[in-house]
Amino acid sequence: MTEQESKTTKKKVLVVDDHSVVRMGLAQLINREDDLAVCGEAEDEKGALEAVQELQPDVAVVDWSLKTRDASELISTLRQDYPRLPVLVLSMHDELFYAERALRAGANGYVMKQAATGSVIEAIRRVASGQSYLSERAAHVVNGETRKWAQERPAPGAADHPPLSQPHAGEDAITVSIVIPVYNSEATIENLCNLLIKELRPFYRLQVVLVDDASTDQSAAACRRLHERHPEVVDCVILSRNFGEHNAVMAGLNCAEGDYCVIMDDDFQNPPSEVRALVEEIKKGHDVVYARYESKEHSSFRNLGSRLHNWMAIRALGKPADLYLSSFKALSRFAVQEVVRYTGPAPYLDAIILRATRKIGVVTTRHVPRSHGRSGYTLGKLVSLWGNMIVSFSLYPLRLLNLFGLIMTAAGASYGLYTLVAWAAPSIKDPDAYHALNAANWFFRGLVLLAVGIVGEYVGRIYMHLTRDPQFIVRHILRHQPRK
Repeated sequence: MTEQESKTTKKKVLVVDDHSVVRMGLAQLINREDDLAVCGEAEDEKGALEAVQELQPDVAVVDWSLKTRDASELISTLRQDYPRLPVLVLSMHDELFYAERALRAGANGYVMKQAATGSVIEAIRRVASGQSYLSERAAHVVNGETRKWAQERPAPGAADHPPLSQPHAGEDAITVSIVIPVYNSEATIENLCNLLIKELRPFYRLQVVLVDDASTDQSAAACRRLHERHPEVVDCVILSRNFGEHNAVMAGLNCAEGDYCVIMDDDFQNPPSEVRALVEEIKKGHDVVYARYESKEHSSFRNLGSRLHNWMAIRALGKPADLYLSSFKALSRFAVQEVVRYTGPAPYLDAIILRATRKIGVVTTRHVPRSHGRSGYTLGKLVSLWGNMIVSFSLYPLRLLNLFGLIMTAAGASYGLYTLVAWAAPSIKDPDAYHALNAANWFFRGLVLLAVGIVGEYVGRIYMHLTRDPQFIVRHILRHQPRK
């Protein structure tokens, strides 16, 4: 085969990613193959549509997280305007949570950026040839109806696939996801979930994501029963070990598909009827809405901890003084997308929210006494949570150290100046060796401490980006199956 013939038989690949380094690396990887060639690149939705129209690629490789939103709308547009163009999603987000969402949007396959080079190339080849691609891991959780729907691509001019959606109150109803971290709540979780579905389903398309954080009772079994009873609404995520509330919430947010997402506890202290108040408030244009309780029904110990936490958050995170960081809150789709970008091992949800947006609303809700059991937050867990907030999401300790070093340096310099003046004017006071040594010690120790603090500032920032321990590990996942 001549070089000219080789070029004409190569499949043309369009790469869509908002990171130029990723586009460059992927282009080098693809162009090494005999049967594939990158014909163009784009960094956003507009550029991708223009490139498809101009270059007419054989396959589009699209990052799920573009600059301002996920790629679902771009994929849907491509499916409508270019029904014969295969789309492969290449993403850093865990396929257990996002593969099915991408397929529903119209993608033909999903592969993770962390996958082996051979797997990425295989995925591109299979999708370019008209087949679908999922790893064995993703295929295990994607339901058969969705896979079949993704594989049966329409011919040019044919009607697109019917939407996969559940019955709801009206054509304009929004989708609301409820994320509930579950830990040792077998006595409450079924009643809570059933009441949520009863009260909210008449008003919204509903998804309830239950994340069992390795409970020691029968909570996981209760979550499975709820999925079996409401398979079109309930997602059940079982973590492999206890990771903590915030990690469990992050697992749930990765699974959430709604226009808005409400996070609530599993102990019935947040009445299901109050969810609508949060949703109606966030629809006014907020990115996040926190619940402010009329009267908190926590123990005195927990309330004392909340006040201490509030004081620390104001100083470490720049939290507005009048904002109460409640665990009962609603997030917009934009806020959810920004939160799940954080993949560090020790997430602190409110810190991630505060660094992503300041469009925050507050709504007053009821807070009722706990009906079963007691709070799982011990003194040790609260201290660990505060330490995570301070160390992982702020440089406040390092800056305190810097300030202390600066004070010591200033004190040493002042002491040294006094010693120099005393030496130059013996009539004032003749300095002895002790004074001279003490001045030098104060100055240089303060200078070293200041230097260490400055270096620590940089190391702290590097640490915040490079911690790669798993945020959570999923043992089982049962996804909801929307009806036609």
